[in-house]
Amino acid sequence: MNTVDPERARHDRIERLRGDRRLLVGAILASAVALACGFLAGHGFGELFEQFRTMAIDSIFDDRGDAEPPYGPVWGTFGFLGCLAATSLAGAATRRYQGRPSGSALPAVLVFAASTLGVWESSRSWLPPLAVGTAVDPVFHEDEKWGFWAWLMYYADRWVPAFLFVLTLLASRYAVQVSRRYAEMVRTRDRLLRSGRRVPAEIVEVKLRLAGDESGTRVVGADVTVSFADLAGIRRWATRRTRETTIATAEVLFDPAEPADDKKIFVALRRHPALSDWLPAA
Repeated sequence: MNTVDPERARHDRIERLRGDRRLLVGAILASAVALACGFLAGHGFGELFEQFRTMAIDSIFDDRGDAEPPYGPVWGTFGFLGCLAATSLAGAATRRYQGRPSGSALPAVLVFAASTLGVWESSRSWLPPLAVGTAVDPVFHEDEKWGFWAWLMYYADRWVPAFLFVLTLLASRYAVQVSRRYAEMVRTRDRLLRSGRRVPAEIVEVKLRLAGDESGTRVVGADVTVSFADLAGIRRWATRRTRETTIATAEVLFDPAEPADDKKIFVALRRHPALSDWLPAA
């Protein structure tokens, strides 16, 4: 028989990991590996793209580069798989270190930037055409003038890295905005934990969220609506999305001065909530 409350044990375990420097070191190392794998994946994608570019601007009988084994795309595939694993580890370590409900988008953005750099580095060594404007046939000498697609692929060494660079900037901007919103949410939550009011809440409705594939349908979370009374006795409602599938209790943290502000209402669906268990407004 276990004499320790599982909910309390879970709370203590999460809080013990929060701020653990070993997790910080692990996140840094995993991020470094993800950056290297991202560059490798981008470089491999660049070499693969070069093959399609060469087919578009030159004849199929152009055998330049055929003697070289396709190591670049192969290593790029391993790099991509390494990106997935390292980014996942970095995100999990960061989430536990900061005690946040979800991982940061920063590792994924850094990997995308490294991949963009890898594509750019690869594009510097793409084979030039045998003749600009003409697909030269070195065997049967049936040359063809370039069409729109060939001209587009000819300049791919410029627009592909530029396009990926723009996507990197957009992803970085989005990550910064998400980070700012999260930081504001953390400041509000921590302030309310110090000076707000915590009250029991009644679970009014639970809408399960389902996901399915060829193996069947499964529950992946729920949208939970709870009600609580503020200090004036007014009944209020709040809906939060959670990954939890077994929900038996609810507690609300709110600002007594602004009980109607949904951004200042946090809901916990555990008896002993850790910091990451307080669910903010979407």
